[in-house]
Amino acid sequence: MSGTPSTEALPDATGAGTDGSPWVKRWARRLPWQRHLRTFCSLTAASQIEAALSFATTVTLVRLVGSTAAGEVLLAQSMASVWFMLWDPRLEDAQQRFVPMEQRRGSGHGTRLYRRLLRLDVVAGLLTTVVGVVAALAAAALGWIPAEQLSLLVPAVLAGGAATPSGSASAGFAIADQLSRLGVIRVMLAVFGCLVTLTALLTAGTVGYLAASVITGLVSTVTVTVVACRQVRLACGPPTDGPAPMPPGLLPFLVKSSATGSVSLASDSGVSLLAGLLGGPTLVTYLKIAGAPGRLYGSFVNPVASQLYPRLARAGAHGRREAVMRDALRCSALIGGIGLVVVVVAASLLDLLLGLMYGPEYTILSTAAVVMLAGAALRGTAIWSKVLPSALGVPGVRLVFLTAEGVCQLGMLASVIHLCAGASGRTVAWAWGYLGLLSLSTAGWFIVLWCLTRAMPDPSVQAGPGPVASGPVPMRQARAAAETTEFSRAPEQNRR
Repeated sequence: MSGTPSTEALPDATGAGTDGSPWVKRWARRLPWQRHLRTFCSLTAASQIEAALSFATTVTLVRLVGSTAAGEVLLAQSMASVWFMLWDPRLEDAQQRFVPMEQRRGSGHGTRLYRRLLRLDVVAGLLTTVVGVVAALAAAALGWIPAEQLSLLVPAVLAGGAATPSGSASAGFAIADQLSRLGVIRVMLAVFGCLVTLTALLTAGTVGYLAASVITGLVSTVTVTVVACRQVRLACGPPTDGPAPMPPGLLPFLVKSSATGSVSLASDSGVSLLAGLLGGPTLVTYLKIAGAPGRLYGSFVNPVASQLYPRLARAGAHGRREAVMRDALRCSALIGGIGLVVVVVAASLLDLLLGLMYGPEYTILSTAAVVMLAGAALRGTAIWSKVLPSALGVPGVRLVFLTAEGVCQLGMLASVIHLCAGASGRTVAWAWGYLGLLSLSTAGWFIVLWCLTRAMPDPSVQAGPGPVASGPVPMRQARAAAETTEFSRAPEQNRR
């Protein structure tokens, strides 16, 4: 990629054989900062463009077919999401943790484990898709769902199955230290997907819109998988032959991390599904519109978690409690300040923007949108909570937190639907309850941060992870060594 220093021009960043010349020291100091900044900008731009295009697609859907028909489409997508939430193994966290550990055994061992887990994810997604389609057809045959809903549910399930392996495939870019390249690929695929789905919506209606989602999801998954496998092979070497026993501790970690990922997705999909079942499709559309600014803000801050993961994992493996606490608190202060500014500015503009984009009848949702945006900003102050438990080897902590939060959200939504009248009134009541719940959750995460850092093992009795073997690319060892030296010597220079 342009902007990446070539391996021919890159000196030995460790200073070996150079007597520690000032030029080499300056390069070793600047390289991690530049690479982290480029990665953050790439991932943030990709997330923002994806969120903006999704937002534009939702606006077009609501304007063309109305809130009721749009709610039926969103409900079908939520039902498919819940189905895959139950059965998708979500192996990306396990890949990022265990592939580098396996690679320390020798060149190619990490590639073999990565591909093995990726194939497992593909097979699981295929089986889940087939069973989901058969279940939908059986439900229609028994009269449990009408034919109109079946025509939406089947393509929604197929679209979910096409996108299932994308998480495991994307983990390869993190393993190969190529997240900035992933950002560029995501932007191109997001633009392609938006153009195809909008064209299908305008020409074939809602069924065509969901059918186009199947095609774009399949193209995106294949593209990301092919490029990721190539990058992992370049970074870790060709896969080795022979027997390949699973690394110790992989299965317990996989069970906890997969359950955590599923519960995390349940918060959004489960709320939409329950809203559609108890409150009707109009409530689903209102909740989607009111939550759009918060999701847009979340897409801006979520890349920070992707970059924090390897940094926190490295500090945790070496028992550096102060480094973990410092990175988390600095991240909270920076994102908290940004979130405060965003909420203040949005409070004066959302009424106008909702009227321009959706129509004047949707301006009644401006209050709910501001409140839910404030909740997203508050959650952003603890963005490190997405990766801290897994980075420290205790993914069960986040599983407990997300399970309790998800149960409270569903219970609160059921109460709101029972006590409040009208879709708009229920949306506003839900927004305030959501903000209160996130306030408690955020406070709890800061307590967990303090407890986890205190419980970190003594570095004198725990060996830290070694550098990932690079196989045929020896210059990446020098680059990784430079980053490790920089992180341990001057972590305050790595600002996000």
